[in-house]
Amino acid sequence: MSEVLNLQEKLVKEFVRMEAMLNGQAQTPVHTIRKQAMVRFTELGFPTIRHEEWKYTNIMPVVKNDYAFNNHTTSSVTKSDIASFLLPDVEANVLVFVNGSFAADLSTIISQKGVEVMPLAEAFKKKTTVVEKHFAKYALWQNDAMLALNTAFALNGAYIEIASGAVIEEPFHLLFVNDSRSQSTFAPARNLVVVGTNAEVTIVESNHTLVSGENYGFTNVVSEVVLADNARLHHYKVQQDVEQSYFVGALHAEQEATSVLNTVVITLSGGIVRNNLSAVLAGKGADTHFYGLYLVNGKTLVDNHTLADHAVAHCTSNELYKGIMDDRSTGVFNGKIMVRPDAQKTLAYQSNRNILMSPNATVNTKPQLEIFADDVKCSHGCTSGQLDDESVFYLRARGLDKEQARALLLYAFAGEITEKIQLGTLRERLESIIAERLHQELVS
Repeated sequence: MSEVLNLQEKLVKEFVRMEAMLNGQAQTPVHTIRKQAMVRFTELGFPTIRHEEWKYTNIMPVVKNDYAFNNHTTSSVTKSDIASFLLPDVEANVLVFVNGSFAADLSTIISQKGVEVMPLAEAFKKKTTVVEKHFAKYALWQNDAMLALNTAFALNGAYIEIASGAVIEEPFHLLFVNDSRSQSTFAPARNLVVVGTNAEVTIVESNHTLVSGENYGFTNVVSEVVLADNARLHHYKVQQDVEQSYFVGALHAEQEATSVLNTVVITLSGGIVRNNLSAVLAGKGADTHFYGLYLVNGKTLVDNHTLADHAVAHCTSNELYKGIMDDRSTGVFNGKIMVRPDAQKTLAYQSNRNILMSPNATVNTKPQLEIFADDVKCSHGCTSGQLDDESVFYLRARGLDKEQARALLLYAFAGEITEKIQLGTLRERLESIIAERLHQELVS
C-alpha cells in the first residue's frame, strides 16, 4: 500500500510541476478539467481487485515502480530504433510519440487535402473551439481512476480532423514509444479524432517499449473519437510489446446517424495489457463493430473491457472477441451491451470464444446485457475450452500430422478476426506473425 501512495504522491507533485509550465494555458477551460480530474484521481486512487471492473487484473506490479515523467528530453530514440515498429510497404501518415511527446523528426505526414493533423498540444491553441467542444466529453473520467489520471496529464497526443466528404486513402499510424532504457518511465498520451459528415479514414495504433536492465515502461493512451453523420472510421490497435511493459488504454467513441465504427484489437504480447473500448450509438442507424484477438503466452495478462451503448433506436452493434492462451497467461473479457429505453429496434450481438493451450492458462469472461427497451434483438455468449479432437482427427486422416492439424485449426480460429482488417498489408503481416507463433508454440 505504501508503494501505491508513493506513486500517487509523486503524480500529484508532477502535476503541480506541469501546471507551472503551462503559463497562459493554465487559465483555459481544458486545464480546469485537468485539475478536476487530478483531484478525482487522488480521491479514487489506483484501482485494486476489490473494484468490480478490475477484479481479475491486479495492477499492483505496475504501481510499485519508481517512474520518471515526460522523459523525452533525455530520450535518444532514433529512426533505426523504431524501424521494426512501422508498417511495411504502406504509404502512411506516421505520428510518433516518445514518452508521450510528439517526435517531429521521426514522423511523416503525407495526407493534406481534407485533413488537419497536429500534436494535441498545438491543437489546444490552434483548434481551441473544436477541442473544448469535445475534450473529456466522451471519455468520462469522473468514476474511472485511470481515465482521470490520463485526463489530468492530457498535454500531448494526436489531433486528427477529417473534413466532411473527405475519403483519406493513406492510413494514419499512431506509434507510441516508451523509452525506458535509462529509467522506468510513465508515458501518458491523449488523442482526439473528429471525422466529418460522409468522411472516411483508417487509423492504426500501436505501442512499444524500449527497456534495459530491470526498468519498466508504463504507457497510458486514451483516444476520444467523434463520428458525424455517415462517417466511417476503421481503427486497428496492434499490441506486441515486451514483458517489462504495462499498458492501460482506452478508446471512447460518439457516433451520429448512420456512422460506422470498425475496430480490431490484436494483442500478441506484453506484461499487463488493459484495453477499454466503448461506443455510444447516439444517432439513428449507427453501426458498431468490435473485434478482438488475444494470442498470448508466458505470464502476459490481457484484459479487454467493451461497452456498446445503444442510446437511440435502429442501431446495430456486433462484437466478436477470441483468445488463444498458452503457458501461464491470463485473459479477461468483460463485454457489456446497454440498450436504453428509447433504443427500440436495436440489434446487438456479442460473442467471446477462447482456446486454452495449457492447463496453467486462465480465462475470465463476463458477457453482460442491460436492456431497457422491449422491441430488440440481442444475444451474447462465451465458450472456453481446448481444440476439438474430432477436428484434429479429421485433418490427420487427410495427411497432416498432429502439430500441423492443430496449427491449421488455430490459424483458422484466429483468422476470423484478422480477416476483418481491411488494410491488406497490415492483415498479411499479422497473419504471418500469428502463423509463425502458432508453429513455434506447437513444436516447442
